[in-house]
Parts: sequence; structure tokens; C-alpha cells
Amino acid sequence: METYQTLAPAYVELLTKAVGHKNKLEYFNEYREYKATGAPFKNVVKNETGEFLELATGVEIPLSQIISLNNVFFPGYEDYEEVLGMRCSR
Repeated sequence: METYQTLAPAYVELLTKAVGHKNKLEYFNEYREYKATGAPFKNVVKNETGEFLELATGVEIPLSQIISLNNVFFPGYEDYEEVLGMRCSR
């Protein structure tokens, strides 16, 4: 089972404040495929393998795989703004 790094508290707080609301979320799934969703957030959960964002749909996303929330880019993905911008302009 893969483990995930902890996200900085400010980003966890940003996600926690977004719980219950519809948001624009961009992330990578377990196959490293780019995904985007507007599904409401259910909870931020922590267990023995790491911290996850649980969507209202039941999908759990490791916090370390979140690219952006409402156009705020998360650590390690800051350069994706330019990459995604080029992808969307095609």
C-alpha cells in the first residue's frame, strides 16, 4: 500500500473550508491521469496511509495528488498553471 506525504496546514485548511461547497478541483488519479471535478467535498480524512479529500461521490483523493483548488495551485504543481493553460487553448 502506498503512503502519501502530509500537506502544509494552510492547504489542508483551504480544503476544510471548502467542504460542503461545489469547487473546481484538479488532481491526478491513481493512474496519474489528469482529472477535474466540480463535485462537492464531503470531508478531509486522515488514516494510517495519509490524508485524503473525500468527495460527495465517494472518491478519495490523496492530498498530495491535488493540483489545484479554485485556481490555487498546490505545492509541487505551481508550474501546472502554464501547462494546463496551453492544454485548454487547443
